[in-house]
Amino acid sequence: MITEKVLQELAGYEPTDTPVVSLYLNVDPTQRTTEAYKLRLRGLIRDAGRASLAQDLQAIERYMEHEYDWHGRGVVVFSNEQAGCWRALPLAVPVNRSRLEIGPKPFIRPLVSLYDKYGSFAVALVDRQGARLFQFHMGELVETEGMLGEEVRRIKKGGGSSRPGASRSGGRGGSQREREVANQNLRDAAEATVSFVEQKRLRHLLVAGTDENVSQFQELLPKYYQDAIVGTFAVDMNAKEGEILERSLEILQNVDRRREAELVERAITGAAKGTNGVIRLDDTLGSVSEGRVQVLLVSDGFRAPGFRCRNCTFITAQQLSACPFCGGEIQRIDDAVELAIQRVTEQGGEIEIVQVSPELDQAGGIAALLRY
Repeated sequence: MITEKVLQELAGYEPTDTPVVSLYLNVDPTQRTTEAYKLRLRGLIRDAGRASLAQDLQAIERYMEHEYDWHGRGVVVFSNEQAGCWRALPLAVPVNRSRLEIGPKPFIRPLVSLYDKYGSFAVALVDRQGARLFQFHMGELVETEGMLGEEVRRIKKGGGSSRPGASRSGGRGGSQREREVANQNLRDAAEATVSFVEQKRLRHLLVAGTDENVSQFQELLPKYYQDAIVGTFAVDMNAKEGEILERSLEILQNVDRRREAELVERAITGAAKGTNGVIRLDDTLGSVSEGRVQVLLVSDGFRAPGFRCRNCTFITAQQLSACPFCGGEIQRIDDAVELAIQRVTEQGGEIEIVQVSPELDQAGGIAALLRY
């Protein structure tokens, strides 16, 4: 399973004399056939066909041909056979773009972006009878719980009750007793949801059910959790887990796009005011070196050379004779952006790989929101 610990281990990988081959392959069966993806893989390997990489490329081919089951939607592989580095990560979510990267460290930028978008989240599917609670992580169901309250019976004139389950998705009408029972069930569902999210330390919360039940349920949550809900959707209480997951991933994609736009605007505004934002490569790298970055924003595909100190964490876009902090030797690097992503990940900051943002592109392709 991909966790923050795994990402930090990849970010902290110490370079050796031989490079790391990083493969990202989209294998979403809803888009293309398995044979088409195998053809794409062979093309990536052929284009990277350096003699020095033969051992790693062959290892990747063997894994994809004989070990990978082709049941997921994406796969990520990091390989440096000579250094004993190998990690294969099948994914239940698709990668944005298939690519094969070669560098001194694992190319983690797309993986960090996927984790930020699809990391552990909860879905509370609620009605007047109870709740179904789901924990998903990177597109996979991790755990599910259920909570069933007192049965809500609709009393008909003349005595007796309606057919079983007739009022499961009903509104706020009905008898006083029926409303009291339904309200208590929803209140218990809200408490169970809060406990579920807190115990699992989940990143996002979505709520599903009829519009009226969802609205009433939200009102019963503590204010913090009302604000933490990233989306809602209407679905039958007996919906299958696959449908709940697909609806959730669609919402998370839309939420992520809106969040990216808001973060870019905040960073650009903060930079203009000289407060908690920076833009462009050199200022952003300076903030990374100082450990001040809370959220690093990078246009997808943006790369730029830079320089790093061999002795400390200093990174810069400028060629200097010596490190201004420790006096160490300055080394040129091909991709200062990827190193910045690794540093921010190690420091516990967030990474946003922004798919489409003319505003961020105009600001130099990179920006950051700062801790202080």
